[in-house]
Amino acid sequence: MRKALTDKTLAALKPEARRYEVHDLHCPGLSVRVSPEGRKTFSVKYRFGVKQKRQTIGVYPRYTLAEAREKAMAALRQVDDGVDPQSRRRAPDLQVEAVCRAFIEQYAKRNRQWREVERVLEREFIPRFGQKEIGEIHRADVLEVMDAAIARGAGYQANRNLAILRKLCNWTVERGIIAVSPINGLKRPHKEQSRDRVLKDDEIKRVLAACRNEAYPFRLYVPFLLATAQRRAETAAMGWDDVDLEAGTWVIPAENAKNGKPHVVPLSDFAVRILKDVPRFASSPYVFTTTRKSPISGFTKALKRISAASETSGWRFHDLRRTAASGMARAGVAPHVVEKVLNHVSGSISGVAAVYNRYGYDAEKQAAIEIWGSHLEGLEVANIPI
Repeated sequence: MRKALTDKTLAALKPEARRYEVHDLHCPGLSVRVSPEGRKTFSVKYRFGVKQKRQTIGVYPRYTLAEAREKAMAALRQVDDGVDPQSRRRAPDLQVEAVCRAFIEQYAKRNRQWREVERVLEREFIPRFGQKEIGEIHRADVLEVMDAAIARGAGYQANRNLAILRKLCNWTVERGIIAVSPINGLKRPHKEQSRDRVLKDDEIKRVLAACRNEAYPFRLYVPFLLATAQRRAETAAMGWDDVDLEAGTWVIPAENAKNGKPHVVPLSDFAVRILKDVPRFASSPYVFTTTRKSPISGFTKALKRISAASETSGWRFHDLRRTAASGMARAGVAPHVVEKVLNHVSGSISGVAAVYNRYGYDAEKQAAIEIWGSHLEGLEVANIPI
């Protein structure tokens, strides 16, 4: 509870079965705790860096209200000067690197896509500004990160960078680490257009041929991505524990799925053959990895290599998902079955129909994936000279 504390108010505070606390309206941060035994203890709360702390001042009436307020204000002035009243040390917590790490642990990891947040901060933000105080980051610094992405032709990534930095700044404002976000009102630097790129069969043949000259993991990752029609990040995080080669299934766990629900992906013979060629590292749970400690990365460079080798252009890895969906539809697979393969939560079965229709279409998904896998098999065989 909050009250304008006075000596009369303090004297009137009675003990209760459980300890309670009264916050002083005249001195923000100052409060008095009343124990079940009737002991009344002054303390001051303050935020130091990303952490909220409490410093005990003393017991009433050995410390008067005026003395408690004086000590509380002195402690808060030290905080304003960047000094922790309890340790008398200046905090490294306000440096960009420390704040970013706290943001990842306390906020980003609640989201299934937190690794992308971590990757962007580690690559784009921390190397440039890691040792600066977070309060010294200005709009021009954020624009520097955006401009660097635009300069290398990564307009889509520039927008993602801005979205992540906006969340970081808003988080620091909410916790009182900074007063105002430096990027309020900043617009996305790149105008995105909805994509409709679908690779033709001749392009697929050339991409598959180019992948054969790639090293692991992209030599196998790209054909598998095309064969399963799943999302890039979900496939990158694929673990061996999620795969049953004998049953021909891959289960995307809820924590990795975009919609937060586990998704069973049937594997065609084409996809199973790819997985059987993947090397297994005893120290790593991941199917596709270069570090053995984390999922695959380096997508931009791999895409450039494969595009150049296959003499194709204007496509991204996500377009392989659209290509697969279009290929299944062209082969006569019903739209609602394609949506089930893609793990879409909306589409032809949505609204009330989605609530009551709990059929998983597993057999239909398996048939659709086999049709598409056989088509890819034929395209790949066509690449092999007689």
